[in-house]
Formats: sequence, structure tokens, C-alpha cells
Amino acid sequence: MAETLRELVVALSLDSSSFSRNMRSINRQIKEAESTFRLAGAGVENDGKTIAGTEAKLCPGPCFT
Repeated sequence: MAETLRELVVALSLDSSSFSRNMRSINRQIKEAESTFRLAGAGVENDGKTIAGTEAKLCPGPCFT
């Protein structure tokens, strides 16, 4: 049978202020990314209303004119 020779005591702590600050920063970055994606999507939605966008829809690949 095994015999315990020594004991190990471990104490852990968490600095919640740093955690909260980092979570706020992450949430802000996610909101900025979502905003950028929305703006990019709006540009694609309106692309068909321009001459270049209409040409791209008619000839999606390389066109030879």
C-alpha cells in the first residue's frame, strides 16, 4: 500500500477586476467587428444598383469583350 510522505497545499486566487476589464474589451471588439460586417454587407446589397454591380451579375467570371 502507498504511504503519503508529504502534503501539497495550493492556494488559487482570481483577480476579477482584470477579468471584467478584458471581457468588456472583448465585447467592444465583437461589436466593432459586427458593425464592419454589416457595413460590408450593405455595400454588397447595393452593388446591384450600380453599373459595375450589374455588369458583375451578368458576367460573374472573366468576361471577354
